[in-house]
This record gives sequence, C-alpha cells and structure tokens, in this order.
Amino acid sequence: MAVHSKIAELYSLHNCHEVLHPWQPDCNTAALTLGASFFLEGLRIYIPLFVISLFLRGKLSLDTCMNTLTNIFTSSAFLGFHGVGIMLFSCLLRKILGRFYFWTFCYTSTFITSFLALLFERTNRRLPLALYTANVATDTILRMAADRGIVKPVPNAEVYLFSILMSIHLFIAKKYGYSEDIVSIIFRFILGDNEAIQYAKSNQKKNLLSSGKNSVLETAVLCGMRLKEEEETSFLQRICSTMKHFSCPHDYSCLLYCLQGFSRPLLIGFLTLTASRCFSFRKKLISGPSLLLTLVAEKRNLSLGLFLGGFGATFRILSCLLRWFFDKDHSSFTIPAALLGGLFMKFYPSSTISLYLMWKTLEKGYLMGIEKGALPHVKCFTPLLYSASSALLCHIGVFEPHNLKPSFLMFLSKLSDNRINKFNKHVLDAQSSTMFSGS
Repeated sequence: MAVHSKIAELYSLHNCHEVLHPWQPDCNTAALTLGASFFLEGLRIYIPLFVISLFLRGKLSLDTCMNTLTNIFTSSAFLGFHGVGIMLFSCLLRKILGRFYFWTFCYTSTFITSFLALLFERTNRRLPLALYTANVATDTILRMAADRGIVKPVPNAEVYLFSILMSIHLFIAKKYGYSEDIVSIIFRFILGDNEAIQYAKSNQKKNLLSSGKNSVLETAVLCGMRLKEEEETSFLQRICSTMKHFSCPHDYSCLLYCLQGFSRPLLIGFLTLTASRCFSFRKKLISGPSLLLTLVAEKRNLSLGLFLGGFGATFRILSCLLRWFFDKDHSSFTIPAALLGGLFMKFYPSSTISLYLMWKTLEKGYLMGIEKGALPHVKCFTPLLYSASSALLCHIGVFEPHNLKPSFLMFLSKLSDNRINKFNKHVLDAQSSTMFSGS
C-alpha cells in the first residue's frame, strides 16, 4: 500500500504535456500526430509485404489488386489507431482520475486501445497477431525475471524447449494430420508431409481409385512406365529405389529420403538467411554490388541451414530406423526422432522460435480440448490475449526499455517516430525500480 500511495503522489503535480507529450501542449493534436506516425510506418511495413505476397500468388487482377490495397490500408489503420488511442486514453484517464497512476499511465490505456484496434484488423490476422505479441511478452517477462534474479538463465533452454515442442507437434501431425496454421505450413514446406496422416489418406484414395473399372489398364500403364524408368536409371539408382521398408510412407528409398531431408532444408535455410542478410544491407549493395559475394560467402549463413537440415535428416533417419527395427509404423516414433533432431537448434539458437512454437502448441491443445468438449470456449480470448500482451510491452518499453528485445524496442521507436524516447524520463525513472517489487 505504501508503494502505491508513493506512486500516486509522485504524479500528482505533473500534467499530460509535462510527462506524455512534451513536443506538443495540446492532447488531441499530440494524439493525432502520434497516430499519423504509426499509420505511415504501417504503410512502409505493409506495402512491400502485401505487394510481394500478391506477386508470389501469381493471380494479378483488378479484384486482387483492390483487395491488396484494402488490406494495406486496414492493417495500417490498425497500427494508426494504436498511436491515437494510447495517447488519447492516457490523457483522458489522467483527467478523469485527477492524476497519473502507475498502472493507468500506460498499461490501462494501451490495453483499451489494443482491444479496440484489433476490431479494425481482418479476422484471419487477429490470432497470429495475438500469438506474436504474446510470444514477445513472454520473452520480456523472462528477461525481467532474470534481471531481478527471480530465475537463473538455463544454458540452451531454447534448444531443449524446441525439441520437446517439436516432438509434440509432429506426434499430433502423425496421429491427426497437419492443420492449416502457419506452423504446419512451414513444417510441410521444409520437412514434407510424408510423415503426416494426410499421406496415408492420399494413399487410401489412390488405392480406391486403382480398384475401380480401369484398375487393370492403369496397372498395366504404371508397370510399363516403371519398366521404362528402370531401364533408364543406373544400377546404383535401382538399388537406392528398392531399399525401403514396406511401412515407410515415402515413395522412394530410405537412403534418398534421408538425404533429401538434409539437403532440401539446408538449401532453404541457407537461401533464407542469405536473402535476409542481403536485404538488411540493401543500401550498401546498391552503392557497392561487390559486397554481395562477401555476404553470400559468410559462414554464418549456413547456421540456419545446418539447423533445419540436421533436424530434417535426424528426424527421417530415426523414423526409418524405428520402422525397420519394429517392422511397423507408429505415431510414437516421431517423439524420439523429433527430440534428437531438435538438438540441432544449437547451430541457430532462437528463443523467439521456441516461444512462438510454445504458444502455437498451447493454441493447438486448447482447440483440440474444445473439440472434444474437455475445455470451455472462452469468448474474446484472442483480443484479451493481444491486449494484455501489447499493454505489457508498451508499459515495459516506457519503464524498463532495457528488458525489451532490442529489435522490438527499435520497432516501437520507429512507430512513434522516436517519440517514445521523448517522454519526460526524469519523472519516470523513479518508477522503474519499483515495478513488480515491494521497495
């Protein structure tokens, strides 16, 4: 109680202009200025993102172009409302309550704003946004706890967490099939869908089709094509194509299956990281194109590829070995295969990936619980999760910016046109040491 009364008295002599918006004395003008900054930064983010997505889909028409423009404006307005609402509600709460309070200064206003802003965004983007902010908020809470000495950092914790979560995800995929979320799409793109239940279903469909009226003709055609292919292949390729266990879900040999599990993710990871590095140095590349060879030849570009390739190869090798050993295929084989494969994250450790996968696992478990009637359906869960996470991140960005991820802190600075650093810090610094503590 003493701490809260001390906090309340600290702000009693300061108004909005002195603390929140020293660059502009009028609250409404300050809110509109901040909102415009958020909106313009949103345009810079979403225009290239949606335009590239449009070209990748390859469906250019007037309707798709208009839809893309609508999506760009909608998502930018979603960010713009954050800027207006955070400033407006902070000032409004000060006028209603008569002073600034610790939790109403930034947290409450951001919570209200985020809840309302999510209504501007498209429905299919609300849950991904909520999970992203929850991911960053979880990382921030862990940083705060480590900073206060509440928890001690565990070496390679993100690697072990990733291994456990991957075993859960791939076990579910093997038993129930891939879903249509972004994580499953990435798994399918990098690892393939041979180990998922959809593969078995597609084989069943093929078997059903081949048992129809034209089954004899189709069998003859397939046999003819197979003989022709065998004549054209080398002796080594014939051997590789026959070394396959009957329970393995892939169409070709286990050896080629495991080699592909390494080479394909390795190439994807290398190209992804190289492209990312080139994009970050795009201005220097324009002035000096020779820098491209240096960026491509960097050894660290292989880190992501070794992580993905090592995981893919280990997962496939162990899966095939277990099928050969037990003479059958079983969904439980994915658990040891993913646990050992996940240790290759040591080449590219990332708490962001692990924490995001954790939230996706919780989401998947929650949805499965609802389907089976074991868990209740909580209305407004997505906006509440997004609002609570966004409010925490904004609050920490003001009071404890050192505990925020540097990339996210830079993102907040760009959104606000560096106005978040123009708050009257000497008034706020006295609060930083009292947050979540009793002294």
